[in-house]
Amino acid sequence: MIKDENKKDSDLNSYRDLDGLTLREMNAGLWLSEHRKLITKAITIFLIIISAFFFIYSSYGYIIYFINGKIDNQEEVQVLSPRNVVAPIEVAPIEVFKSGEKYDLAVRVKNPNDNFSAEFSYCINQGDAEVYCDEGFMLPLDNKYLLALATTVNPTNANLVFTIKDIFWVRTNRKEIPDWNAFLLERVNFEIAEVKFLSASKSGLSENLRLNSLEFNALNLTPYSYYQVPFNIFFYAGSELVGVERHVATDVMAGENRQIKISWSGDLGNVSRIEIIPQINVNDKDVYSKYQGLGQ
Repeated sequence: MIKDENKKDSDLNSYRDLDGLTLREMNAGLWLSEHRKLITKAITIFLIIISAFFFIYSSYGYIIYFINGKIDNQEEVQVLSPRNVVAPIEVAPIEVFKSGEKYDLAVRVKNPNDNFSAEFSYCINQGDAEVYCDEGFMLPLDNKYLLALATTVNPTNANLVFTIKDIFWVRTNRKEIPDWNAFLLERVNFEIAEVKFLSASKSGLSENLRLNSLEFNALNLTPYSYYQVPFNIFFYAGSELVGVERHVATDVMAGENRQIKISWSGDLGNVSRIEIIPQINVNDKDVYSKYQGLGQ
């Protein structure tokens, strides 16, 4: 009897289906069939956990996006994380200066972030009236004035409001720009010399129209040429800012010493100090001219 059972086991172990299916494969199929519900449940739970993880991770990124605005990480594409969070631009009260029959406005803004630049749109409103709108940029740790020249405002109503909108933050690529200050100096380095200013009362340009006059030389010490170089000009009486102006020089070549002469209406009176500051968005590739510099 025992001999017959061993023979049956031996015959069963050597069983081969006509299609090549072995006994082990048959047992595996039977086990899967018996535990199908348990396996399906385990897979479902696993997929739910994975889906929940990615949902929470994505939601976090969207929350940071809407709170701080869109951030473009140039180093690598990655989901927003706390190290990408930027501090908002700091805005000082708007300053108003009489300029002929109109008014020049200046608002000091500061970017407290040392690793982020910003591009944005902004508007100055007085009550429900839109006084001035433009686009601006700020480089890392930038601290400068945004100017709105020759605007029409009610000087008796000081309800001027400055608003930034549509801001776009760009993170500095430290692999490409390990030293931001050196990178900036190589691209924005102008020597301002031979500054000559005459207020309207002294210029004598016109008897009928009071005109201020300013002359200066701007030497481009960088190896870069530019389609346009806006110069913001600030006039001080002692430590007090008393007037602002802007001049845009076109087709400025590398190494060029540009002689600039401008005049405008109004009368600034006594001016003891003048600052002339170029405003170039070095992150914008479109500002660089394809022409070669002088002598190249």
